[in-house]
Amino acid sequence: MMSRQFARIALFSLLMAGAGLLAAQSAGPAKPPAAKTAPSAKSAMPPDTAEAAPVERKRPVRNPELYSTTVELLSQGEAARNAAYARALVQVVNQLTGRTDTGGNPVIRGALANAPKWVQNSNASQAASDTEGNTLVGGAPVLKASLRVSFDPNPVDSLIAAAGYRYWTGERPKPMLWLSIDDGRGPRLVTSQQLNVIKSLADRGLERGIRFLVPQGTPADQAALPAIQNLDGKALEPINARYRNTTMLIGKVYRSVSGWSAWWLLWQDGAELSRWPVTEADARKVIATGADRTADYFAKRDALPLDAGRAGVVRMEISGVNSLADYVRALGFLQTHASVRGVDVDVAMPGKLLLRVDLRSGVNAFRGLMRTNSTLQPLGAVSIALPAAPGDAGEGVPRTESVERYLLRN
Repeated sequence: MMSRQFARIALFSLLMAGAGLLAAQSAGPAKPPAAKTAPSAKSAMPPDTAEAAPVERKRPVRNPELYSTTVELLSQGEAARNAAYARALVQVVNQLTGRTDTGGNPVIRGALANAPKWVQNSNASQAASDTEGNTLVGGAPVLKASLRVSFDPNPVDSLIAAAGYRYWTGERPKPMLWLSIDDGRGPRLVTSQQLNVIKSLADRGLERGIRFLVPQGTPADQAALPAIQNLDGKALEPINARYRNTTMLIGKVYRSVSGWSAWWLLWQDGAELSRWPVTEADARKVIATGADRTADYFAKRDALPLDAGRAGVVRMEISGVNSLADYVRALGFLQTHASVRGVDVDVAMPGKLLLRVDLRSGVNAFRGLMRTNSTLQPLGAVSIALPAAPGDAGEGVPRTESVERYLLRN
């Protein structure tokens, strides 16, 4: 592999030195006759296929709030801020996909260095309240700095497509949380006056990109306790209808031999979606599981694939390659990019490289990622006409192939 790379570099040097030879090599089919056009995709289809109505594809809907998150800021230095941007990007991808493991994806990891370039705005703040999880040292509160980060949706969506993840559409339910807690003194309804009790669930829901509503605690709400204890979604529906909501997360949390236990029921539009038990030593962890399983269910049900484009081997043209250093930089960038499986050089000439690039992700996703990087600038794709290979069906009729064009940035 290394000798092959040296051979390519040596070849490029010779090409740059011999203008006459370069001109002879470049006089190939790079500029096909303008008069030749390929048959349209529709005319190339069988008659029954060409007349078939296209299948309508549901498009995901963006929610701008899901492209923002808050992370801890360890210090005010540039390195700490960039590290916070990287953590925020992973968190945003988690929110948009409904997953919790996107930070382990090689394509996601490879894009973390670009996180500062994708930030639309960020605001740092400090809190000193113990209710925010801070500690006291010598009687003085320890300040905790946080950073609110909002990202440009376009490169983030391209990153999700390049990583091969499905996109959890922004049209998400906001379940009404009907929760009773029994600490040994009898079950009590959690209302909007006891939000600190469900902080672990609310925080976990925000991390997963889903928000919960809480009943106000009116006498009618208090009358719902028996139905909550019985996990009876049908009986709760008339009470829940007062909030103009058809989605409910019903739960009962209580002390048990092993610590704390819960039963959860997810209900929507008059039907049970999921039911599960959980036991933990910590009541906060038990309560937080309601958010996790709810997010898991809706993300799996409602996530849609993004249009990443065609994957595999694509033709690529890189212009602006005017020196050996440019050649090495362009090839090195592609060979080490997480979205690229392999690179083969077809032609090297002054100012231009013609390549065959094997993409893990589709061409649309790769092009979207390149719009904000510092190495390649997308110039758009063009179609070139190529003669049919001898023996192919339709010999003599030109075929078309798309070429992805990029400019090597200075």
